[in-house]
Amino acid sequence: MLSGRAMVRTSHIAVLSLVIASGTAVAQDSVSRNANGGNGLPGDATAPWATAYARVSYVLDLAPLQGSWGTPFGIGPVLKAGRINQSRFTAYNLAPTLSPSARLSQPYPASSFARWSAAGGGIHTTENNTALNTAVTPVGTATRFAIAALDVDEMLSGSSVYFANVLYGAHVAFDPAVPDRLYITRVTAAHNTSGPAVLDRSQFGLGAIDADGNLVFRADSFGSAGPATALLQGDNILRVRLPARSTAPNLIDASGASQAASTDWIAQNHPVTLAAPAAIPADLAGLSRAVVADFAGNLRLEVSPNTTTPTTAHRPGALDHRGSPAISAAQVFPNTAATGGMLTRSTGGGGKVDSISLWGHAATGILTSPVTLTLPASLTDACDAFAWPIAGGGFRGYDSQITFRGGVGPMAIGKDAAGRGLAAGVIYAGSTPNPAAGTNAIAVVRFNPANPVASAQWTVAAWVDAATMTGKNILGDFGADGAPGSGDAGEGDGQINALDAPIGRLAGLHESSLGLVGPSLSCPALDAAGNLYFIASSALKRWTGAAVVTDFDIALVRAVYDPDSFCYKLERLLRVGDVIAGRNAARNYRIASLSLADSDSVSSAALFSGSVASTAWNNLDPASLQPASPLALGGLVFIARVVYDVDQDGLFIDPTLPGANNASVDEAYNVTLYLGNITPPPPACDADVNCDGAVNGLDVEIMELAVGGDLSDFCQPDPDFNQDGAVNGLDVEAVELVVGGAPCP
Repeated sequence: MLSGRAMVRTSHIAVLSLVIASGTAVAQDSVSRNANGGNGLPGDATAPWATAYARVSYVLDLAPLQGSWGTPFGIGPVLKAGRINQSRFTAYNLAPTLSPSARLSQPYPASSFARWSAAGGGIHTTENNTALNTAVTPVGTATRFAIAALDVDEMLSGSSVYFANVLYGAHVAFDPAVPDRLYITRVTAAHNTSGPAVLDRSQFGLGAIDADGNLVFRADSFGSAGPATALLQGDNILRVRLPARSTAPNLIDASGASQAASTDWIAQNHPVTLAAPAAIPADLAGLSRAVVADFAGNLRLEVSPNTTTPTTAHRPGALDHRGSPAISAAQVFPNTAATGGMLTRSTGGGGKVDSISLWGHAATGILTSPVTLTLPASLTDACDAFAWPIAGGGFRGYDSQITFRGGVGPMAIGKDAAGRGLAAGVIYAGSTPNPAAGTNAIAVVRFNPANPVASAQWTVAAWVDAATMTGKNILGDFGADGAPGSGDAGEGDGQINALDAPIGRLAGLHESSLGLVGPSLSCPALDAAGNLYFIASSALKRWTGAAVVTDFDIALVRAVYDPDSFCYKLERLLRVGDVIAGRNAARNYRIASLSLADSDSVSSAALFSGSVASTAWNNLDPASLQPASPLALGGLVFIARVVYDVDQDGLFIDPTLPGANNASVDEAYNVTLYLGNITPPPPACDADVNCDGAVNGLDVEIMELAVGGDLSDFCQPDPDFNQDGAVNGLDVEAVELVVGGAPCP
């Protein structure tokens, strides 16, 4: 992998000089009670070392959000960054990740959760009015997954500058019948210093988390302030088991973890440089198993607990690999528990990163079915018939601090409803890729897992040509002028058709008036239906009330998969400037910034493949879903800075910004936003009403008897088969239709 460790490991400075502001970790949609009576400071973000907030449970009610196609989702701040530096509302947060899969029919992560629906309510014991909270005690079982993020902030101790790191994980549960309410238990997982004004002893890189709360991360002491005898040595991979965490701080230093009972030290003081780890989830493999790339070209597998075994079998036909591995819950290859992948350098590629290597993982963690798929010399967008100018370019998205801080990983893995494998990565054009050039594309390969190399097809799902200031069109249901709110012909008719002009396009990052440089596209992530998600620089149309103008914004984009033509069409999900009505805070918040690039690479607060679940919502069968369905998305997390309009004057003024009104009572937080499905699935029906294993005319007869009151042979829980509120002849007709092949009523 990369050499010149000092050159690429400028992680601390790069993190704090993000070109596009970022944000992590106490979730909650809340604003403070503003007890100080001045401006919005200090807000209600909690202190990361306070034991009172080491384990907190609360409700998040997701606000409705529509994509530009009208696709319904829900959104909310699932993790709010902790307050480390007292001059800011929150720390910066990085490397958002969530479990690739979920567990069904699980107990809730706590017995009681705080909920509020008025401004000032929240979990802070002094900065919130906790009298506004009510205790919610859910019953039954739930679907559970997990989310993690990393706080980083610059601090001063005497004359010494140091960088505080705090890792957080959250168990998240929901009742599938009420998908817009999340029950969250947030746990402080690990610290690199024992408190404010105490020098740092280590630095962290996230990592992965699974539905059981196994949080895997990287740690070293690069740039740490000391003391020297306490500095963590070498490269280290650790795992915190969130359910076992106490409320005491978990300090990571030369002695390991101060809370050793809940922390596994998988790679100890390793002499070879290690990348931020991925992991096979425990719900798929029985145990959480770390998967780690090193700088000697090895993939290190946790086959035996708390140790790693090196192999190069993961990259056949490749000289080396780059970045961190990606792990997907999609079982692409037969008889596997999960699928892994990495960006690699083929033996015939002249040294460039021109390939994606993929493999399966058995439940034991052992690697199977490795294959390397290499980029063609040219790439075309099949939807637009556009030949993107690759000019000898290759895969990137792993530069600078990314390999060490995270996110994980720079490439994505999935499969479609037909069982074909999918993999994707972001390409920088040119034989000597320049992150500042901004000519980027997301390349996707599709293949038959039984014969991957021979069947490989390539397409471009998204692209920007910075030299000509062109990019792939973004579509929407906004009518002939492409601007929302103008009310012109075709707007809001529920269809994307010839009446609808493009709502904008992907754009080079340098095209904005903000003076930004860097990649124009983040790394991609794949959902269960083959759709892609990424953060992008964009040129989007806006109706001013009198004319259509174009704004250059950062946006969250979904590329919707068309399996027949193997191409993608773009939907805008969210853009900087969007206003969300916070259901718990009872205040609107504005998306002030999304993270895409820092000074020399993609930002660690951008989107990565680990930011999106690789299973469908509630583990539904993807084969039963259309690709555009919101149910195909098992969940997505991303970093944003949000400003709450506390005084409800519509201005959203952050009092901590240079040149802003520092008397503003509005509050600005760096948060991890969750975006996911809020549409309950259609009710299922089982026409085998006598449970004899066959659906036939006998079921119609049994349904007739059930309507008449004879339930002796009726085995389903409810004789109201068509769910219209009455048990009558219509239920018999409905069963008869389903027996004949009709869909459920």
